Amino acid sequence: MIVFVGCAAALRAQDKLPPPPVDTNTSPYHLALLAYKDGRYENARKAIDAAEKAAPDDVPTEILKARILTEQLDFADGAALLKKVIASNGGYDAQFALGDLYLRQHNFSGAVQAYNLCLAQKPNDPGLLLNLIYALIGSDDYVTAGKYFSQLKPFDPDYPSYYFAKAALAQASGKGTEIDEDLETVRTIYGSTTANRYLRTYLQVFIGSARNFTASRAEPPSTNAPPATAGKTP
Repeated sequence: MIVFVGCAAALRAQDKLPPPPVDTNTSPYHLALLAYKDGRYENARKAIDAAEKAAPDDVPTEILKARILTEQLDFADGAALLKKVIASNGGYDAQFALGDLYLRQHNFSGAVQAYNLCLAQKPNDPGLLLNLIYALIGSDDYVTAGKYFSQLKPFDPDYPSYYFAKAALAQASGKGTEIDEDLETVRTIYGSTTANRYLRTYLQVFIGSARNFTASRAEPPSTNAPPATAGKTP
């Protein structure tokens, strides 16, 4: 069993969210967003309900509410809300949030489908590619996961996606030593705050998952080959 330093802090929410609809620190949306990022989901739910009442059908509000519902493990209501937003407005943020909901639910095929729809808009987004790789590994599609891994690059100044994807592929093949090395590299390059934020999703998908990766699975592609140069993130 791998012991990760800072796992408690890692359980804080990621912040892939659209900007608040009202630029004020006292708006219900802003209060909900702060509580969400701090992991206070009950407080976040109360604040976002107030924001929704003040601005019905506001897209950023509905996306944030769906993410809060995801953290409360209310997958059915969260998915229904996001599908309503997508049907009415489309949009990258809602589709990405739906993929994240499915990933958290371990509905890997649903996550792959949602993330693939996002690729049309942002094919080089390192955060999107990382979560898509997670979902593909969860679906046992190592070939496609390896293809997208080759688009990530080490030493990206903003995203540690390369190292977490490499660790995920190592996790799938039972190479625990490589996982420790990759995640320690992230802490060294990007700092503990960023490492913990990305570690949260990694833990939920692999360490906290009931899935049991064994040697009987198809061998994942090698992560030793130099990655292809990715285009600039939009």
